[in-house]
Amino acid sequence: MRIIITGCGRLGSELANSLAMNGHEIVVIDREAKAFERLSKSFSGERILGHAIDQSTLEKAGIDKADAFIAVTADDNLNIVSARIARETYSVPRVVSRILDPVRANIFAHLGVSTISTTTWAANRIKELITHRALDVQLSFGSGEVELVRAVIPVGLFGKTIESIAIPGELSVAVITRHGRSFIPAPGAIFEQGDVAEVLVSKFAVGKLEEFISAVS
Repeated sequence: MRIIITGCGRLGSELANSLAMNGHEIVVIDREAKAFERLSKSFSGERILGHAIDQSTLEKAGIDKADAFIAVTADDNLNIVSARIARETYSVPRVVSRILDPVRANIFAHLGVSTISTTTWAANRIKELITHRALDVQLSFGSGEVELVRAVIPVGLFGKTIESIAIPGELSVAVITRHGRSFIPAPGAIFEQGDVAEVLVSKFAVGKLEEFISAVS
């Protein structure tokens, strides 16, 4: 994939280094030449000095050929404007914008640009760590509305079906790892001793899942 990242701060440089190592074609845009020093010595992508909402800068970055555009500068306004230009003017298929203000993130999400609110994510993650210690959150979707949590199946669920812990629209077993191998369980699948489940759960049902796991442990 050809991916353009605007903003070479801590997040942008980490993304650029990681994605480049995975074989993607990366272009990084920043207004400060010094920002590129955060890129690893092995970074093989392009570095473009310029403004992310400047058409000549974007075209120099090859935005017409981009598969994805990621806006992660420290300026919410710059992120959302550049993301909308990428989406609406150049029809980039995948566009993501980091928004620090969680209120604005919800507003901009309705404009058709995928937004990540690191403030909301961090607050939710800290809350999880101090209030849901029986569960290990693997991944959060959106601004934390849905989470993928890891749970060691307790003895009280051995021999029970995956539906025994399911709540329609709130909680569903996505993956079971058994004897070191993972699989997507079919309806009616039975929990066995040693199973570890990856469960998709709404943020409103995390407490219910923890209480249930504790009750049958």
